[in-house]
Amino acid sequence: MGNKSRIPMQVAPEFETRIKNLQKAIMIEMGEKVSMRDLTEKISKTPSFDDLERSLLNVGNVDLKLNFDKRGRK
Repeated sequence: MGNKSRIPMQVAPEFETRIKNLQKAIMIEMGEKVSMRDLTEKISKTPSFDDLERSLLNVGNVDLKLNFDKRGRK
């Protein structure tokens, strides 16, 4: 899996710390080093991530009505 290109990503320090702790726990349990890229790929494929994504997208729903028709306005 060394053929994957690096793409820099800025994440919150808390998230980075949790991912690194998860890496350490996997290393202790399974004896293998899992890359951050592989971990985030697994996270993004879980069904609970889809639920999180939907809840984040629904937070900003605002009922907004815009009228671009300017006929008859002064």
